[in-house]
Amino acid sequence: MNAVLIELSNGDPDTAHDVALHIASSRPKYLTRDDVPPEVVAAERETLENITRNEGKPEQAIAKIVDGRMEGFFRDAALLEQKFVKDEKVAISELLADSIAVSYTHLTLPTK
Repeated sequence: MNAVLIELSNGDPDTAHDVALHIASSRPKYLTRDDVPPEVVAAERETLENITRNEGKPEQAIAKIVDGRMEGFFRDAALLEQKFVKDEKVAISELLADSIAVSYTHLTLPTK
């Protein structure tokens, strides 16, 4: 069972509920890309560089390819980068509009 508590500034209950449902479904690890620790970013970049090299991509293209793949990493890892699960055309940052997601907590509760 999942439980999500979200704190919004200038938010309404419906938006908070939708974002909480999204968090329960997609389980982002961070609120923003800036919240991802530098060591996590560095490790992901190194992994993606190794994968790209092993795919035989040209050396001069590796940096650009890895940059693109890092964007994908941030879309998966950071809540505000993600597409809304109910409408993939809308990013969570767009769904929030004038609201600000201050913080959230995602709990997985044990089942009996």
